[in-house]
Amino acid sequence: MRTWLALSVLVLADCAGSLLLTQGMKQVGEVSTLQPRALLRLARRAIFNPKLGLGVLCMTVAFFMFISLLSWADLSFVLPATALTEPINMLGTQYILKEKVTPVRWVSIAFICVGVFLISLSNGTR
Repeated sequence: MRTWLALSVLVLADCAGSLLLTQGMKQVGEVSTLQPRALLRLARRAIFNPKLGLGVLCMTVAFFMFISLLSWADLSFVLPATALTEPINMLGTQYILKEKVTPVRWVSIAFICVGVFLISLSNGTR
């Protein structure tokens, strides 16, 4: 039970982080040059972007949940189970970011879900 609860927090935090980082970087602007002055301007905008800050916070939560999980659960269970981020990210991509998600991508996500289901048949702990 605690493994699935921790995985849920990890997956949701990772997905929220990915979506927030994407939104934040869309606001900051495209990285189109490697010239130091332009990169500094971009970095300044990025540092003060609240969505980027929240995204980094969410990713930090996901990271610490991941290493916490590894203290009691098998990597061979945890790592594949984190693939649950893919269908949730795809939903966020389509409905929050308004990106077009092709049917081929949805079929691919279905395969990932089947794989996670098969992995979940084991209890995932030592």
